[in-house]
Amino acid sequence: MTLLTKHLDKSTPIPLYYQLKQLILSEIQSGNIRVGENIPTEMQLVEHFQISRSTVRQAIKELVSEGYLKREASNGTIVTKPEQKNESFIRSFEPFYQQVKRLNKVPHTELIQLKVIDPDPNLKAKMGLTQSDKVIYMFRRRLADRTPMVLIQNYMPYSLCSFVLSEDFTVKSLYELLMSHPETLISKTQSIVSAAFQTDEDKELLELTSETPMLCFHNISRRKDGTILDYAFSRYRGDLNKFEIFDTPKPHPEY
Repeated sequence: MTLLTKHLDKSTPIPLYYQLKQLILSEIQSGNIRVGENIPTEMQLVEHFQISRSTVRQAIKELVSEGYLKREASNGTIVTKPEQKNESFIRSFEPFYQQVKRLNKVPHTELIQLKVIDPDPNLKAKMGLTQSDKVIYMFRRRLADRTPMVLIQNYMPYSLCSFVLSEDFTVKSLYELLMSHPETLISKTQSIVSAAFQTDEDKELLELTSETPMLCFHNISRRKDGTILDYAFSRYRGDLNKFEIFDTPKPHPEY
């Protein structure tokens, strides 16, 4: 199994569990570990990569929640095939590139704007910024198989995220970039979903030929200490996008 010939880069700030998760995912997507086959045991991964068991479990837990792996008491952890919807774009909290590849489509990103701005007082208040703070504004169009799917506007505090200005977002994921810096590790993302009518900008940039409802996401990503790292607005075309929400119910005190 080629996974046990790979290595983690412990000299970078990218979390080890995230590196391991990406290695396992790469092995699955390349066909080196097929559906129904087992991945190495927790102890094999611990011993080979010289990492803690909790690190291994975190990587596996995320892949299980995303549908790539399944734990079986008698058979260990096996590869499964994530459920797919016909011509649907399923959104989850994973990089856009992986979302599209998971559906056997070719991802593409077009950067429309990337600049430093002085935000209005309302946005400063919502992001917890001071009067003198600047933000980085980024506007992207993202496509699957050359079909425009979504428009995304991001607002990030310049004091923490200035490094994004020198990056090429046509080939890089904002999420993965933020997660590669210790001061911008995303701990939690809050999403508000709403419906809206298309705008003239939606019609032009998403190449809409008829009246199409829009699905709008307002995402706020924070560090562990609560600091806002990304204040984002996404507008998805409603005719090609579907969204699945998974919830783990918590027992009610009265039950």
